[in-house]
Amino acid sequence: MKKASTVSYSKVLTKYRNNLFRSDFVIIFVATAVTFGFRFQGFGQLAHVSIDNFILVLALPLFWLVSLAISGTWSFSNVENQKNAFRSILQASWRATLLMGFSSYLIHDLISRLWVFVTSGVIVLSLTLSRITVQILISKKSVANMQETILVIAQESQEEIQELILPWGHRPGIQVKYIRVAPLVGLDKEKWLSDLESCIKENAVDAIIILPSAQVGGKLLARLTKYYYLGISAILLSTPIASEMALFKTIPHTNWVRIDEPNIVNSGYAQKRVFDLLFSTAAILVLSPVLLLIAIGVKISSRGPVLYAAPRIGSNGEYFNFPKFRSMIKGADRMRASVIGAPDSDIADRYRNDPRITKFGKFIRRWSLDELPQLFCVLKGTMSVVGPRPILEEELELVHSRSRYRSMATPGLTGLWQISGRKEVTWEDRMAMDTGYIQNWSFSQDLWLIAKTFAAIFIGRGSY
Repeated sequence: MKKASTVSYSKVLTKYRNNLFRSDFVIIFVATAVTFGFRFQGFGQLAHVSIDNFILVLALPLFWLVSLAISGTWSFSNVENQKNAFRSILQASWRATLLMGFSSYLIHDLISRLWVFVTSGVIVLSLTLSRITVQILISKKSVANMQETILVIAQESQEEIQELILPWGHRPGIQVKYIRVAPLVGLDKEKWLSDLESCIKENAVDAIIILPSAQVGGKLLARLTKYYYLGISAILLSTPIASEMALFKTIPHTNWVRIDEPNIVNSGYAQKRVFDLLFSTAAILVLSPVLLLIAIGVKISSRGPVLYAAPRIGSNGEYFNFPKFRSMIKGADRMRASVIGAPDSDIADRYRNDPRITKFGKFIRRWSLDELPQLFCVLKGTMSVVGPRPILEEELELVHSRSRYRSMATPGLTGLWQISGRKEVTWEDRMAMDTGYIQNWSFSQDLWLIAKTFAAIFIGRGSY
C-alpha cells in the first residue's frame, strides 16, 4: 500500500487563511444584503431610500473589510488561534461602526442605528462560526498526514531541543519534525544565512524557533525576521523578557524602544471602571433574590453571622474589607494556620478536605455563590470584575519582588487563576498568571475570562 505523503502545516494554514478571506468577503456582503432586505420588506421599499442612505449601506461592507485588515484578522497568528481571531473580529466591529457613524455625520444622512448594530452582530457571529467550521473541515481532511517542520537555532543537542520546546506540540495529531541548526559562532555571517535559507527551502520549513543559547544579536535577528517570504508561518524567539515585550513601542526613525506602562493602569482603567459599574449594578439588581435566599440558608444552617469579612491586600498594597457569605464554622479564621498552613505542593489536598467548611458552605462554595457579596466591592471600586485575586496579609511575604507588580491592578472577582483550577494551581503559577494578565490586558480578554468563568463554575474544578 502506498504511504500517504505528508502535508506541510504552513500550506494548510495558508489554505485556511485564503478560505477565510473568501468566506469573510461573502459573509459580509450577504449579511448586509439580507438585513437590508428585511429592513425594507424584501427590497419592496427601495424607492423610498435616499441616494446618500444607499451609499452608506454599500459602504458598510467596505468599512468591515478595511477594519478586519487593520485588526490583522488574516495574519497567521490570528488564523491559528481562535482567541486571537475572536478578539480581532471584535476590534473590527467597533472600528466599522465608528467609520459608519462618522460617514453618516459627514454626509448629513441619518442611517438606522438598529440596522447597523444588527448587521454588525450578524457579521460578528457569522465570521466566528466560519472560523470554527473551516478549521474543523481542514483539520479533518489533513490532520492525519499533516507534518510541521520546525527549524531550531540552538547550541543544544537534538534530544535536548525536543525537551526544551515540547510545549510547541500543541496541535493534537500533527507530526512534528525538528531540524537543528548550529548558531552563528565563528562562522561567516553571509554564508551561514545562505545555508540557512537553503535549508528552509529544501525541508519546506513551517516555523523557526530561536533558543537563548543561539545568542542571536539584534542585527542578525532583524535579518531572520525577513524570512517570512520563504513561506514559513511563524518565527519564535525564546527570551526572558517575552512577557514584557507587549509593552515595547518603537520610536519612528530611531533604534530606540519605549517601554510603556501596562494599559490596565492608564486608558484601560477607565474602560474597566465603567464596565465594573454597569456590571455590578445590573448583577446586584438581578441577583438580589438569590442573595436573600443564600443569606437565609447560611443563617439557619449553622451558628454565626451571615457574612464573613476579613482584610485583604488590594491595589497598591492598600487593605480593604473582603466580604463573603460565611461557608465555615464560627472562628474558622483562627484555625487557618493549623489546617491549611503555608502554600506547598499538598495545599490543594488540605483545601479539599478542610474540616471547617459547613454542609451548606460546601454547596455555595461549589457554585461560587459565597463570592456574590463582592459585587458590592466592585460597585465601590475596591475590586473589579476581572483581575488578580486579592491575597491575605500572611501571604504577602511569599510574593517575590517580581510578582509585586500585580499590585498595580485592582483585585478581581475572577481571573486566570479562577478559570485554571483555582486552588489546584500552584502559588508560583498563580503569581505568573497575575503578572501576565496585567502585562497583556485587553478589554476583550476580560470578556473572554468572564465567559470562561461560567464554564469553570459549571465544571467545578478547584471549587472547594
